[in-house]
Amino acid sequence: MAWWRAWCLPAVVCCSVWLCSSPSVQAAEPPQFNRDIRPILSNHCFPCHGPDSAARKGGFRLDRRDDALANADSGQPVLVPGNPGASPLLQRVRATEAAEVMPPPEIKKPLSAKQIDLLERWIAAGAPYERHWSLISVQRPAVPAVSQPAWVRNEIDAFVLARLEREGLPASPEAGPETLIRRLALDLTGLPPTPAEVEAFVAEILAAQQTDRATTANSRSQTEAVYRRWVDYFLDSPHYGERMAVDWLDAARFADTNGYQVDRDREMWAWRDWVIQAFNSNQSFAQFTIEQIAGDLLPNATPSQKIATGFHRNHMLNEEGGVIPDEFLAEYCADRVETTAALWLGQTFNCARCHDHKYDAFTQRDFYGMYAFYHNVAEGGIGNYGASIRRNAPPFLKLPAPELEAKLAKLRMDLATAQPQLKDLDAKLQAEQPQWEEQLQKTLAAGAPANTPPTAPVPEDILALLKKPAAERNEADRQKLSAYQQSTHPERKALAERIAGLTKQIDETDLQIPTTLVMEELPQPRVTRVLMRGDYTRPGDEVTANTPASLPPLAADLPRNRLGLARWLVDPANPLPARVTVNRFWQSIFGTGLVRTSEDFGTQGEPPSHPELLDWLADEFVRSGWDVKHVLRLMVTSSTYRQSSRARRDLLERDPDNRLLARGPRFRLQAEFLRDQALAASGLLVKTVGGPSVKPYHPPGLYEQVTAGSTTNTYVAGTGDELHRRSMYTYWKRSVPHPAMLVFDAPFRESCSVRRSRTNTPLQALNLLNDPTYVEAARFLAARMLTEVGPTLDTQLTQGYRLVLARAPQPRELAVLRAAYQRALTEFQADANAATELLQVGIRRTGTELNPARWGAMTVVASTILNLDETVMKE
Repeated sequence: MAWWRAWCLPAVVCCSVWLCSSPSVQAAEPPQFNRDIRPILSNHCFPCHGPDSAARKGGFRLDRRDDALANADSGQPVLVPGNPGASPLLQRVRATEAAEVMPPPEIKKPLSAKQIDLLERWIAAGAPYERHWSLISVQRPAVPAVSQPAWVRNEIDAFVLARLEREGLPASPEAGPETLIRRLALDLTGLPPTPAEVEAFVAEILAAQQTDRATTANSRSQTEAVYRRWVDYFLDSPHYGERMAVDWLDAARFADTNGYQVDRDREMWAWRDWVIQAFNSNQSFAQFTIEQIAGDLLPNATPSQKIATGFHRNHMLNEEGGVIPDEFLAEYCADRVETTAALWLGQTFNCARCHDHKYDAFTQRDFYGMYAFYHNVAEGGIGNYGASIRRNAPPFLKLPAPELEAKLAKLRMDLATAQPQLKDLDAKLQAEQPQWEEQLQKTLAAGAPANTPPTAPVPEDILALLKKPAAERNEADRQKLSAYQQSTHPERKALAERIAGLTKQIDETDLQIPTTLVMEELPQPRVTRVLMRGDYTRPGDEVTANTPASLPPLAADLPRNRLGLARWLVDPANPLPARVTVNRFWQSIFGTGLVRTSEDFGTQGEPPSHPELLDWLADEFVRSGWDVKHVLRLMVTSSTYRQSSRARRDLLERDPDNRLLARGPRFRLQAEFLRDQALAASGLLVKTVGGPSVKPYHPPGLYEQVTAGSTTNTYVAGTGDELHRRSMYTYWKRSVPHPAMLVFDAPFRESCSVRRSRTNTPLQALNLLNDPTYVEAARFLAARMLTEVGPTLDTQLTQGYRLVLARAPQPRELAVLRAAYQRALTEFQADANAATELLQVGIRRTGTELNPARWGAMTVVASTILNLDETVMKE
């Protein structure tokens, strides 16, 4: 937890300073607890005077009003409402002596004069408390009136514009149609629009605008109809589900390996396919939630609903020798609690695993109450440690595999035929055993093989039994003789070998049938206890499955199992899941959530930039039946979304992070979409949806350096279509995710991640310039530029821009590209080997004969286009 706090605390401190200096906080206005006071107390006071009873000092806590007004160890309360001068809290934060001032100097978090002033005015106003904003029930706020109603396309715009008008900032003009079509396509499918789509969209929008201008002043009905039709076009694309699934895979910690040191293979692609299909079919988010957490507990659960439960089998699985099962069973249950809390509640429950939460109203008992929901899963604490066994540890579900199933059916039929034959033959041999013994004794006495089969000499113990009178032999003697008789009978031996071979083939074929990890309840629930300091060897009080006490209770008619938990998560009375979910959707579209800290809606998180808008969206989400496409449609059809992303000087000074939304979203594409864009523009992209993971080009030797003694200690790149599938299907090894993903800030997926960081490093540029995928994409993009349009250089350069950026280059841009092409052409004409070397990168061949120097020069230009700032950004 320490590393996360090290990052989070400065962000929250900055947030509180911004809030305190905001024009919306007027000097004469009484401070608001959630907006002005709670951030101060949370950052500076809660570690010692907050929810964590074990860390509490001085006998008082400041996170609850009743406790703050109660007598502390000193015998008096630290707060005297209405009387700042008599309040020890204010006296201590104003103190100058090191022994008296709070927070203590060694904490190195002194309060500023502005913060002290806020505390004084708050106490003077009666020290009113408010419940933390994210725990207050969602109420649908009234849509505000604005002075420019013509700008408002839907309710989102009213909330945004009302804030802009209060701040005295104008909205930005609408982006051009080429920018909008690219923005829409990337946001809703993760792929750039094709030239044909761009041409059709621009033509339809321009025609509709002309019609609107000719009919009624300020009308835009035709333009809106065209735009909405294109929004639905992208929402209905099969690639929409892929785009939405990428973020969910991060949160679900999806990977193709188990993690830890051994990091062996696992099969989970069927769950990924389920996620894609769920988004494409617009399954309600409520049902999406229920099936993933408890699909197996639904009445008459279907195979699809069972596959969905793989969500909580995505955690890491330890297969190392010497692993203690109980230790890692505790780890897996804790992981499920932390993931559930982060993804649906936006809470840092990991902080309550070892002690009461230091900042939020969650106790350690709350943590283990949630833990108990997941403690009944029929899994062990370790994986399948061995070589020749199924990759997935139980419980798992076998997937349909018609060819293998037909082969298995034939093998089992053959086995079913052979086994009775063997049984009949054994009965016959048993009946003939006296004659066999007599014949064998005669043969041995004569010293000749006679009619016996050519076998090794008769063992001494068998010779001894033959000499023993039949009446004196016990059952073991008789079985031993019978076994020897069977082993020397040619027909019986052949039949036994056939049965053994069939059995082996059945086992081997059965192991080839793909499986997927699923959840499954134990017949008898495990006992759950609070683990002291999170240590599995220190069990404390017994607890039963329950939801956190600070949130609405589990309804009385809900079962206290995973199904009850899932239904509680999507109960409209729960204030968190709808807020948290629409915030993540906003984050995916606008780059930053209305709550920037989408992983933390607690007191250490950042408050929402537009709280009323967040609540309106959350309420609308629930009212719509948890309709994901409905919410996304609202976002991308708003005027807020359609603004130009160009940063004006006034905005750079007033709102550099665009928290006020006075301009359109602009941020770097995610790792997967950067690669997909290059493949799509080059024509290399294979758009097949779903299926097992694939292995594209990869730097040699990485796996060997990281993992030894594993099924994944070498990387063998795929061939054919596998090299150019969408990046979301790239094989994900937890200990070594694909470098092209990591360098652009993809997580390792060892734990739940709901927000990727965005860094800007030289390594990223080096990757785009030199990774074989990008070089090969540049080569094929160059071939398209040379062959799909006319022979003039400007036409070919323009085609490259259109394929990548959905627009034609400006004259100055065209001049730069033209000069770059001529320089490269001159170099390649002088050094043919250099051109040949460049054009050999990647295994795909164009099938078209092109001049190497011209093709190489155009490849340089294509690579330049793929590396433009505008290319790697969503404008």
